[in-house]
Amino acid sequence: MPSRFFRLDPGEPVPDGVRRVARGRIDHAIDELLGKSDSSREQAVHEARKDMKKLRALLRLVRGELGDDVYRSENACFRDTARQLAGVRDADVMLATLADLEERYGTLPGDAPRLRPALVAHRFRTSALSPDSKTAVATLTNARARVEDWPLEADGFEAFEDGLWRVYRQGRRDYRAARKVPSAEHLHEWRKRVKDLWYHCSLLEDTTWKPVMSALADEAHELSDRLGDDHDLAVLVAWAHGHSSALNGAGPMLRGFDVIVEARRRELQEEAFAYGARLYADKPSEFVGRVEGWWDASRRAAGTPLER
Repeated sequence: MPSRFFRLDPGEPVPDGVRRVARGRIDHAIDELLGKSDSSREQAVHEARKDMKKLRALLRLVRGELGDDVYRSENACFRDTARQLAGVRDADVMLATLADLEERYGTLPGDAPRLRPALVAHRFRTSALSPDSKTAVATLTNARARVEDWPLEADGFEAFEDGLWRVYRQGRRDYRAARKVPSAEHLHEWRKRVKDLWYHCSLLEDTTWKPVMSALADEAHELSDRLGDDHDLAVLVAWAHGHSSALNGAGPMLRGFDVIVEARRRELQEEAFAYGARLYADKPSEFVGRVEGWWDASRRAAGTPLER
């Protein structure tokens, strides 16, 4: 399997596969930040930040193997690197979110049309603050060297059992919290664990029952997209009200805009809760047990001994 594929290979020892995937994401991020791709500067930063999210999801999947100390140290490394690269990407997301509203609803009410020039000016100011790519590359280069020392030993499903159970349990808990109180904070926290579940299902596709795991990954992806769009709308509204001076004090004139955004967020949340009801129907132990059964069946079919 190519070194940069975000998949575990059924013919590869689990520790080797985990290290290969980790190095692949780090190498991809470094190449993007060094300009060794066809990406624009903004696209390169976005790609590198996605790699940080995938690396953190990988860490969560094998947390039981890594132990808390290694997990926390490496997780903080990739988290902080992603934060260093934030900036113009956030402004681009708000502009894209506004464009989606304009396409969906046409001319926006009140002084909402003033948002676009204000956001463009904000993006211009932000783009002048270049992300610290050199520091990020140095940090990632050091992180890559540490991958070899990750304490990975188990060559069976037990390498993932604790991490998969933990992420599914947290996602199920966050789903219930968001269903009860659908605040922006609760929905955003839920999305983080949904994204982890999506990445975990993607990683395990080729080593379990691929059609089913691919379907689960797709469902989690769709749910993550709904929650992501909801979060982007919440951020846009907060920015608009926090920068009303840039809109000539248009706070009261944003009420119609608020109504439109709230209606769209309700639609997205209804769809998200429908996905969530399906994805989190199992108890965590049942979900993990089912995935383990698919893992074992896949290895038996391939004639691979089961590790215990």
